[in-house]
Amino acid sequence: MSTVERYLADLEAALHVRGGVRRRFLRECRDHLADAAAERGEEAAVRAFGPAPEIAAALDAEVAARRGVRSTFATAAGVLATGGSTLALINAGSPAATAPVWWTVAFFVGAQLAAVSAGLALLQALVLRRAAISPADAMLLARRNGCALVAAGVTMFAAGAAVPGQGSAALLLVGPALVCVALVAVLRARSLARRLAGSDGPALRPPLEDLRRLTRLPVPSLDDRTLLLVTTGVAAAAAFARDLGEHATAGGAVVTAGVEAMAVVGCFVVFGAALGLRHR
Repeated sequence: MSTVERYLADLEAALHVRGGVRRRFLRECRDHLADAAAERGEEAAVRAFGPAPEIAAALDAEVAARRGVRSTFATAAGVLATGGSTLALINAGSPAATAPVWWTVAFFVGAQLAAVSAGLALLQALVLRRAAISPADAMLLARRNGCALVAAGVTMFAAGAAVPGQGSAALLLVGPALVCVALVAVLRARSLARRLAGSDGPALRPPLEDLRRLTRLPVPSLDDRTLLLVTTGVAAAAAFARDLGEHATAGGAVVTAGVEAMAVVGCFVVFGAALGLRHR
């Protein structure tokens, strides 16, 4: 076996990416090394090309980043479409139906979790389009996308269970169909990311820092506890104002604000580490 063939065998063994991208990359490397070897010799060509593990790691990271960003855009479309399908489901519900309280809570918590997870993933993906992505960040992006898709599905299921009725099949199915497409893309991106060295490392990614990198604005940095306090306060105030705007009593609005605050804290405790908002 020649020096170039041994190098290509080492490169192929070190690559994690599969499919057409892998075959095309190996073919291009073979052609490049053949041309270089004809000019300078095999030893010099291989030495100038670089160590096989480093070349393989660079390609794997590039493909993982590309798949992660694409799956994030697919996730955002799936979540938005599922939101539209859910609204169509609610509007088609029976006017006399009374929603059980637990399904109502599941609906609102799922909807907010889907929106927050999708927003975090989209913000991270927009930042990572301009920078290198680490294996831990690639896994975090996949978790955020997966959480957004599952939460969107739970939201629509809770709406259907709480308010039964009949509606247009096309409107009701477009959201779940896009969620399934996005889920395949997310699982594909995650499958590659989890095989990269360092993918199981900690990934704390505060959203305000990503927002500062993306907008170049002087966005303040907050630790996880302060971020939770501010988010809980804003969510509770918004719930209170919404209830008052819907002509609820002040006492009822206070109860709604309290439920909203507990939901935010509960989701932060349960999902905060997985979404990169706090340390494990």
